[in-house]
Amino acid sequence: MKTWFTYIASVLFALATAFLFADYELAAIAFSQASTYLLRIGTFITIPLIAFSFTSAIASIRKDKLGTSVASGLTGWTIITTIILPIIPAVFFYLYPLSFPVTSSAGSSGNIVGYYVDYAMMSNASALSIVNPFNIMATASSVILPLLIISWIFGLFLNPSSDTIRPAYAVMNSFSEIMHKISRFYTVYGYIIAYFAFTNLFLSIYVEKTVLASPFFFIMLLVIALTIILVVLPLLFAIFTRFKKNPYKVLFLSLSTLIMATSTSDILSSVPINISASRYSLGVQKRNAVTSTFFYTIFAKGGSAAVSTFLILTLITAMGGVIDTSSIIFIAIASSAASFVSFTSFGMESVITTYIALKMLNIELYGAESALLSILMITNGLSSLIDAAIMALGTKYISVKTKTDLDIPYKDYI
Repeated sequence: MKTWFTYIASVLFALATAFLFADYELAAIAFSQASTYLLRIGTFITIPLIAFSFTSAIASIRKDKLGTSVASGLTGWTIITTIILPIIPAVFFYLYPLSFPVTSSAGSSGNIVGYYVDYAMMSNASALSIVNPFNIMATASSVILPLLIISWIFGLFLNPSSDTIRPAYAVMNSFSEIMHKISRFYTVYGYIIAYFAFTNLFLSIYVEKTVLASPFFFIMLLVIALTIILVVLPLLFAIFTRFKKNPYKVLFLSLSTLIMATSTSDILSSVPINISASRYSLGVQKRNAVTSTFFYTIFAKGGSAAVSTFLILTLITAMGGVIDTSSIIFIAIASSAASFVSFTSFGMESVITTYIALKMLNIELYGAESALLSILMITNGLSSLIDAAIMALGTKYISVKTKTDLDIPYKDYI
């Protein structure tokens, strides 16, 4: 069966399971632990993907002198989406002002968020101090940037320009192909992980009760996410590709990527899936699929910026603050800027972006930001959904830009 069908089915089965076990506390604990354990599988696959496939991809791009074209495409798509997407929640808030809902963590000390963000930033800063590359590989589940830097350097010097390097290039390509086969297997059966993750998400929503108590807030957040994914991003994709490709076909064939990112609230878990879906369903060369996916995973956080913009605006309103048009604009700009460092902790991008943007704007909420932790799975799930859409469309765009994209027959889709 095609992945678009199995992943949608996993969501429906997860919803049914959540209804069945909604009042069983042990079920919520069991699904939470299972989803956490299964989520690590994606991370374990991602690490050798970087070590072998990313290195090989950089070497191949350099060999064919496509570095400038790929780099400009990656940078352009990332910057434009990160700047434009926060405008959408700003417009929605301007038309329909909302307050942040009361959550189970309301009134907690704001230092909870602050301490976590400070710890994440310091941990990642120390990780960038390269002492032992093998140690970095072992700890790259939380920080993949150092490993990407190492792999990028190896890839640059792996260019098969001499007889002595060509055997190493061939060996690295062989290991890369093995990783792609593993990624494909992970993609085909990843709906199992999505099922457990979505069941955990639905049970968490039921236990928290905030969605039931303040449904309009979450409906608005969902409408913003869908507007970005179904209207704004397809329009940007069409402009970037000069209307040569259908963005909705790309999104449809990337449903497995989108569902995995949403269910786990962690875009890192969808990295192997996006690479496989791009290569085997969207006709993207593996070097472009790998390079684009990892670049966007780190830097393309327009979804996190958009969700953060909405969260800041509603938090200030809940605190009794008055927001004018210029304030809305500055908040959107600050969220865009802060999103570029949100990779310091995957699964917490919306919180980190919100906290850093507040500090940039010198806005004091007196602990109100701690309420973000209670609905983290929802807010980060939606921000990961948007970021995954940016990643999927951006990967296809690079393929079009380098004129290497192919049309894959439906029977060959994964």
